[in-house]
Amino acid sequence: MRFAKIVSVASLPMFLLACSDSDPGYYPSNAKEEEPVKTPIDTIVPNDDDLLKPIERDFSLIWQQGDGSAENPYQISNEQELKALAFYVNDSSMTFKDKFFKQTADIALTEAWSPIGLFGKNAYGLGNRPFSGTFDGGSKTISGMTITDTASYMGLFGLARGAVVKNVVLKGAKLTVGTYAGALAGKMDSSAVDNCVIEDASVTGVDRVGGLIGEASHVSVTNSSVAGVVTGENSVGGVIGRLQDGALENLTNKADVTGKSTVGGVAGAFATTINGDGSVTEGEGFARGLFNYGKVTGTKDVGGVLATLSSTTLERSGNLGAVTADESAMSNVGGVVAVASSNAVVSEIYNAGAVTVKKVLAAGGVFGGVKSSTVTNVFNIAEVSGAATNMGGLMGIVDGNSKVDIGYNAGKVPDNNFSGTVAGKVSSTVTVSNIYYDKTVGGTCLVVANQMNMVLPTGLSTEDMKATTFVNTLNGTGSVWKAGSATFGGYPAFSWTE
Repeated sequence: MRFAKIVSVASLPMFLLACSDSDPGYYPSNAKEEEPVKTPIDTIVPNDDDLLKPIERDFSLIWQQGDGSAENPYQISNEQELKALAFYVNDSSMTFKDKFFKQTADIALTEAWSPIGLFGKNAYGLGNRPFSGTFDGGSKTISGMTITDTASYMGLFGLARGAVVKNVVLKGAKLTVGTYAGALAGKMDSSAVDNCVIEDASVTGVDRVGGLIGEASHVSVTNSSVAGVVTGENSVGGVIGRLQDGALENLTNKADVTGKSTVGGVAGAFATTINGDGSVTEGEGFARGLFNYGKVTGTKDVGGVLATLSSTTLERSGNLGAVTADESAMSNVGGVVAVASSNAVVSEIYNAGAVTVKKVLAAGGVFGGVKSSTVTNVFNIAEVSGAATNMGGLMGIVDGNSKVDIGYNAGKVPDNNFSGTVAGKVSSTVTVSNIYYDKTVGGTCLVVANQMNMVLPTGLSTEDMKATTFVNTLNGTGSVWKAGSATFGGYPAFSWTE
């Protein structure tokens, strides 16, 4: 009996799939009949990633420059070389762990893009195919990336795990896809992203949609920006849709962001896991230097910078984009954060973007809700308008064991019984101290619309709030605050602004 040898397509480069006269493809005809039959073995083990072993390949004919080392990375200079990376990740066992790639020229994509890395089974029935190497875009551009597909996990990278992606510039990316969508990556785990720029993007998805990354866990994202349009339904952010455990630093969003639930100018949701000893993993659990300039529109839990912030530190951040929310009886809407909860720590943040709501539970110039969290050094100079059960110039609702210390509101609020020049509702368990407000912005409404036995914040005239003496009052023995400028209407700002 004769059996044809089975050779895995994935074990060969595409251009080497040809017949060879030196390999007849069958066993010799003089094989003895009494010898055991040689059963062919498929070189791909189906449906079990743990049994797959990396296949050694010579990539010198694919990427003719470089050897994949940190000192001499594989060089990618055109569309075919970039597509080859997607092919070997998606259609073989290559994750390129500990391998390095560098883009050396601008690349204009001419065909619909298939992401680098897959979540779920590929054409061979095999499971997740992540990219796990280092990709350096070299600050060269990739333009014309287009993905129109109902599938999920879409972006330049579909799935990246244990990867480093840096210096990538994507121009004019257009995605109309399913869940887990981002121009750079649909989903990232245990990875780092640095110095990436998304320009003139149009990213449309369903859940976990971001201008840069759809969803991430244990990922740091630094020194990056997004401009364009981002649209989704749930967990939608200008830069990242949803982050569980990680870090965000020096991020700017200029994209208009639209969604339904958990919608943020920079990120939709950011939550951090608290370890058994009360600590968080080193290098995770903080956001710093986040700024939004785009319009943010949603229905439930909408924030100018972040929709939800849980067990995480946010500092030195601000919003300058308009925040608008449709009617939702259980919604929280904030100029900076919709809901800060579970011992979140927030300091040195401001809002200068108008907050407009139809009918929501809580709305505030800086926060929609503050739940068992600590807030220090905050201010709002933008108008808060519309209708909310609890509305305030700084905060809609503050409850739990929360502490709010040092800050002011100079933004106009509605003159009615549901609004407060500082807060809509403050529970008896909350500590509020060193908070001030401009007496001209609230009409005859209360300072805190609904409160129980608290010492009310102090009202000052506009002139007094812009005076040097007020800056000194805010600073106390510190130096966080400085005299205001035209950007902030002459009101005090932080020493690092402008």
